[in-house]
Amino acid sequence: MIPKLENKTIKSLQLFYCGIISLKDFQLDNLEVLEILNLSKIQSNTLIQEIVRFKTLKELCLVEWLVDINFLSHITSLTKLTLCDCDLHDTNTLRYLVNLLQLDLSSNEDINTLPLQYLTQLTALWLQSCCLVSLDFLRPLTKLKYLDVYDNLIIYLQPVTELKELAELGARKNYIIDSLAIQQSNFQSLDLNNQEQPTKEQLKVANMMRDVNNPVIKLKQQRQQLGNLKQQQFKFRLKISESLQKQLTKHVQFIEMATQLFQQVSSFDGHQ
Repeated sequence: MIPKLENKTIKSLQLFYCGIISLKDFQLDNLEVLEILNLSKIQSNTLIQEIVRFKTLKELCLVEWLVDINFLSHITSLTKLTLCDCDLHDTNTLRYLVNLLQLDLSSNEDINTLPLQYLTQLTALWLQSCCLVSLDFLRPLTKLKYLDVYDNLIIYLQPVTELKELAELGARKNYIIDSLAIQQSNFQSLDLNNQEQPTKEQLKVANMMRDVNNPVIKLKQQRQQLGNLKQQQFKFRLKISESLQKQLTKHVQFIEMATQLFQQVSSFDGHQ
């Protein structure tokens, strides 16, 4: 049994694996200056409104949080957020946390659609064991200084070598092979331990994703598409011209026939 919390000066509270359903028993109304809250193994929506009440929260850690995370849009004061092993399906709510400096989404899959264009203040990011194949989606994070992508399926580091502020990269247990990108990087700390050899299928998928996100290839594809469009427009105009030409020819033939008929009728009337 956890005692009631009556100390108004508590700034940090950790309640990992306590089987908590509600925080009411702890008299948390007294925690007027709470800045850090860590919870785990949560399957109850009851806690949501109770957490939102803490207007002074700066750091929130939720491990195995198996309920909705939309409530996070009401805690925009957060500068550090941990959502580990939370079975995330929709991360769009994170777009409202524009003050985030540190974000840990380790042990979650399907996070390639993160709204990172709104989280441009991030300086530290943890994405361990997320089944990531590509890092292209991290390009908006121009202020990122620390990145940990341990235990993923990454082959190419080129996208993150373009992040000029990135000084520390942890990329253990991946399939990284692009040594040239590493040589051209400005990393101060780089962990590439336990790299495995990628299969042909992994290389194929990685190359496809790299091509899709490569701006040079995108430009070539756009030019090709533009060329195809112009060619289609030319063919369409040519078809229209051919159609108009045929119609014009028919009109000319009709006029010629009508003229000949008129001349014949006039000639017949003259003989009479």
